[in-house]
Amino acid sequence: MYGHYPYMDVLTVTLARGTGRKEDRLELRLEPANRRLLDEAAAAAAMSTSAFVLTHATEAARAVLADRTTFVLPDDRWDAFIQVLGREEQPMPGLAAFLARPSVFDEE
Repeated sequence: MYGHYPYMDVLTVTLARGTGRKEDRLELRLEPANRRLLDEAAAAAAMSTSAFVLTHATEAARAVLADRTTFVLPDDRWDAFIQVLGREEQPMPGLAAFLARPSVFDEE
């Protein structure tokens, strides 16, 4: 195999086997063209199609959820954020009225 990297075989086995027993299944229905695309990409990455799909779907899921689970600020902004959190509560007269208004999601 041209350009073969021996360490990729170890990576493929590690990704395919994982560390624990897999007991759950996820089945997909897809068009033949999508299947061929996934198979070709997996082969190019020296992975099984299942390992390729699982790896990339997991990365995509983490990226989608990242802004819901991680909060990152530069040091100077973090300090300002912590100061705001530490302030005493302040009444906001317009907020109660705003929140009492019907939402666009409320059914009429």
